[in-house]
Amino acid sequence: MSLGITEKILADHASRKDFSGVTWFTLEDLHRLGIQDALFTIMQDVQHELRSRHSDHVVESEGCTDRWSIQDSR
Repeated sequence: MSLGITEKILADHASRKDFSGVTWFTLEDLHRLGIQDALFTIMQDVQHELRSRHSDHVVESEGCTDRWSIQDSR
């Protein structure tokens, strides 16, 4: 069974997050994970999925146009 996009993003986040629980994703990161869609399309899809799961993770762009982040909210 292959992982869905959100699961790939969360697994990558778990392995790369910094001391404050933040991982930034660029287009290159998505390509490394085998995800070929547009950067902010993926951001919106992941954000929607995490909200629908009532996840402890938050998606943010903080005004950036070339990257977005997953943040641990607890």
